[in-house]
Amino acid sequence: MTTSNPYEELALILDTIPNGYPAVEDGTHIKILEWIFTPEEAELTSKLKLSGETAAEVARRLNRSIDEVEPLLDTMLSKGQINSWLSKSAGARKYGLMPFVVGIYEEQLNRMDEKFAQLLESYFRQGFKKAVTTEPVIFQILPVNKSISTELEIHPYQKAEHMLESASSWGVRECICKKQKELLGEPCSYPTTVCLAFVPKAENYFDDSEITKAITKEEALKLLKEAEDAGLVHCTYNVQAGHTYICNCCTCCCGILRGVESLDKPREFIKTDFVMSVNADLCTGCETCLDRCQFGALSIPEDVTVVDETRCIGCGVCAIVCPESALEIVRTETPEKPPSPENQMDWMTQRAMGRGVDPSDLL
Repeated sequence: MTTSNPYEELALILDTIPNGYPAVEDGTHIKILEWIFTPEEAELTSKLKLSGETAAEVARRLNRSIDEVEPLLDTMLSKGQINSWLSKSAGARKYGLMPFVVGIYEEQLNRMDEKFAQLLESYFRQGFKKAVTTEPVIFQILPVNKSISTELEIHPYQKAEHMLESASSWGVRECICKKQKELLGEPCSYPTTVCLAFVPKAENYFDDSEITKAITKEEALKLLKEAEDAGLVHCTYNVQAGHTYICNCCTCCCGILRGVESLDKPREFIKTDFVMSVNADLCTGCETCLDRCQFGALSIPEDVTVVDETRCIGCGVCAIVCPESALEIVRTETPEKPPSPENQMDWMTQRAMGRGVDPSDLL
């Protein structure tokens, strides 16, 4: 399906990407694209491939001049509208289409203003639940290491510390979700510069970034601990290999966790293999843990903490403040939740099937 309106065409393309970009009745999804893109930028973006092409390849395929196309692609890259990387096989830079989330939205960090923040708020309220409730889900929860039962063996891809230890470059950026809420006059009480990025093999990867500050491995691990001490939830891409970020999230700001927390049974819409367990012999009912749970999964109806397993996402931030060490993370069987997809391509394939879309023309 095509349309003469470049923004409507781009919206359709973004919703064909497995991540999704659901339309909403009042057209806010179009207004967001109008804020991010000029008509010319939107038109060209809608013609790009997820797999990426060089500027020469884009120009040749679209029957346009490379002298016209390449400067426009570079401008779009500088505005966080498209993806780009240096291709050794092509001997040149490739430019590619990005999902709206995770992708275009996060790259608007340095451009976001109050108008954009208001548009996003309207969109989150109307349409984003559709994006967070389709399997496989976008986020998986990484439990706080100190909260895990000592007898419990967990996979390396479920350990935040392991991901950072295995990387070669590290960076941190301000959380765009927290910035969005601050622009609406609702500043977050949690630390805000806590979005960790990393790459496995390239050194000094973030040195020239205008949006991500390069840091050391030790600084990344320190920020991870500070985030969990503050009560933030470790989240990352729901795959077993190929991780490049750890978001430290809250239900007051994070677009995904906000959508999940508002549901009756949040656990059904987040990838987690863990749940909180309470040792009734140790628990004194002191209530220290209650405020730490952002999902309202804990209560003390009598003298011992009780876990609502339909709301607990197994993050573990409550356990690390228990003065009696009465709380710990245990593994729980969830047959309806298959293992995380092996990698990004596997995730996109499963997600496309779950949403009933065919992104093959975008590859």
